[in-house]
Amino acid sequence: MRDTTSNDELHRVGSWVLRIDTSEDTPTARFMVECEDCHDTSAPVDDVQRITEAWAVNHATENPGHERYQLTIHHFWRVTRGASRPRRR
Repeated sequence: MRDTTSNDELHRVGSWVLRIDTSEDTPTARFMVECEDCHDTSAPVDDVQRITEAWAVNHATENPGHERYQLTIHHFWRVTRGASRPRRR
């Protein structure tokens, strides 16, 4: 189980709180890379960026001239109701 300290709070509006989703079934991040030359993409991979890095190198090896790649990283958030805090003046 991941640490669920209060440091995971990203934003608060009234009683709504946006936090990093720390559910056990949710990855910390999901990575995918796209070749900017032919738009072929790697499969999405949870939590291990090195797999997408290897995909880019292999793709470039198999496709001479394909040298530009875009890495996409997805982070997962959750919005929940929290205790209302009094406004500071």
